[in-house]
Amino acid sequence: MKRRHLLLAAAGLVVAVILAFFLQDVIRRTVITPLAYLWWVLNLFYAAIPQLLLWIVLLAGLVLIASTSLLNWYSGGRRYDEPPKPDLGPVESLSGWISKTGKGNYYKWMIANRLAKLKREMDIRLGKRGRVPPEELQTYLQAGLEKSFVDFPLPALPFMRRQPTPFDLDVNEAVEFLESELKDRLE
Repeated sequence: MKRRHLLLAAAGLVVAVILAFFLQDVIRRTVITPLAYLWWVLNLFYAAIPQLLLWIVLLAGLVLIASTSLLNWYSGGRRYDEPPKPDLGPVESLSGWISKTGKGNYYKWMIANRLAKLKREMDIRLGKRGRVPPEELQTYLQAGLEKSFVDFPLPALPFMRRQPTPFDLDVNEAVEFLESELKDRLE
């Protein structure tokens, strides 16, 4: 695929060089000459303005910027401070990630990562005597620990189909399995 892009870029460059050679007079008449004329006219207008007037405008602008900056600083800019947002707990942040799963693989991976870490913590604390998760769920949890969301890029163009990932598993299935396993282990 990369070789194809290089060939297309090389062909485009060859076509551009050929067109530039044959169309140089047209480009000179339609682009270069009008731009040079516009630059010349603007330069005449600039030269017609007295330099004293330019310095006065510059100083007035600087005074205006400095005065508004000082007024804002003295007028108590603290009025505009937003109150700090309270820190989100783990359940609230997980809930936010679940609500954003349609926006891309990052949030799906974050949920899979947290659930896989929770499963690993359960195995460490309660022992490995739990049930074996279904194959699809096992793949989901392993991908949450061992892979990253960047391993499954989104399509480059909007009309391309998104490739399926292990993170596409319904979160409810994973949560229900972990809840039932925890319940079984604690009984």
